[in-house]
Amino acid sequence: MPSKYVFTITTGRSGSVFLTDLLEQNAPDSKVFHERTGYTAFGETTPDLSHFTLFNSVGNVPKVRDFWKRKFHHDSKIQKSNYIETSHLLSKAGLFENIDLLQPMAKEIHIIIMRRDIFKIVWSLYNRGDFANLGFTWLYYLDPRYPNKILLSDAFNKHGQVGWALWYVLEMFARAEYYKLLLADTQKVHIHDIDLSDITKEKGALSLLRDLGFKTTSKSLQMPPKANQSNSFKYGQKEEQRVRQLVDGLRFNAKEIAAKYYDSGMRLGTIKERR
Repeated sequence: MPSKYVFTITTGRSGSVFLTDLLEQNAPDSKVFHERTGYTAFGETTPDLSHFTLFNSVGNVPKVRDFWKRKFHHDSKIQKSNYIETSHLLSKAGLFENIDLLQPMAKEIHIIIMRRDIFKIVWSLYNRGDFANLGFTWLYYLDPRYPNKILLSDAFNKHGQVGWALWYVLEMFARAEYYKLLLADTQKVHIHDIDLSDITKEKGALSLLRDLGFKTTSKSLQMPPKANQSNSFKYGQKEEQRVRQLVDGLRFNAKEIAAKYYDSGMRLGTIKERR
């Protein structure tokens, strides 16, 4: 039975594959998963479409909570000391609203907030066409039309796909700050705020591993190569410049937005009326 659990809050396209490899190579006696735990796992140990859409539309409804009960029970049977899942999907389907179900089973719960330069994430999502079909966002990201969100998406809609990708990245940055507030006094929970540019260097990698409780030294550290990089781009330099100007022109403070939402008494997990 694992005593330590590690999860993430991240957007995707932000280095989670590198993080997975880093932990897999340097965290002994660990079971490490990236995004999907298996073909038969949907709705059992991996959220399915209904868990995403329900949580992000009406909140932490009983069906969502029942999923987390099943998942945590299953994960607790893993015959390793550490359970690590770097999937960016979990935090978007109510993981932290249901963390109380895991607390009795765990000695430590670590949450890694994984960041990367906003433009680089947006440019990668845009070139991959990840927001070309808004139905696709139900499966992997967040739909800007969801009613249960922190950041309003109206101002981003006029920019089409790139605007939706940008809204999504900013929403996830705001959610990271929101969950810091929500979990601030939660027993056994430890939050680590990192940037991809830091952990791809030896000093940053060592710092994270030690903060997670792994006794890694500069001599024993195994640094994986960069992974899952985008090597080709659909759009050219002119479009890249347009997107960069859009991102650079932002006036966005994730902490202020999250604090305003939190202090107002609003919660993502609160069950709302179905529309």
